[in-house]
Amino acid sequence: ADERFFVVDAVKPRPAGDVLEVAAASGRFTHFLEAAEATGFAGTLRGPGPFTVFAPTDAAIRALPEGEWERLTHPRNRERLLALLAYHVVAERITADSANGVTRPETAGGYRLTLDGRDGLRVNDELVVVQDMQAANGVLHGLNALLTPPVMVAALPASAD
Repeated sequence: ADERFFVVDAVKPRPAGDVLEVAAASGRFTHFLEAAEATGFAGTLRGPGPFTVFAPTDAAIRALPEGEWERLTHPRNRERLLALLAYHVVAERITADSANGVTRPETAGGYRLTLDGRDGLRVNDELVVVQDMQAANGVLHGLNALLTPPVMVAALPASAD
């Protein structure tokens, strides 16, 4: 008997597309894409890049405490949401293979992430669950977590708006 195993990716993103088109084609990042459009950050991510986007999957957004995503995406919190999105983007092309050891690249928001490529790829100790989705202007990685900039973590408990 011929016992071959095939792994078939159900989604074939167009590698000629930008990081947002690749994210949309995958079907796993609808909340991230909506937030990028709502804040105007999508315009930046359609640019020439190169960008590495560590995007939270829809599963990551669904795992947030009830009401948290709605609060973050409320129009009055646009600047906070923009800072949150910018914390998920690095202005260089980083693949799972190129992330050797531990590095601290600067995000579009000015803060640094901790990347660890020693055993899989981790960002701030969160495992990258979807790696190396290539785009014309960069690469997209999926996380089952929402990364939070240090300044936001400090501000969240006091924020009752």
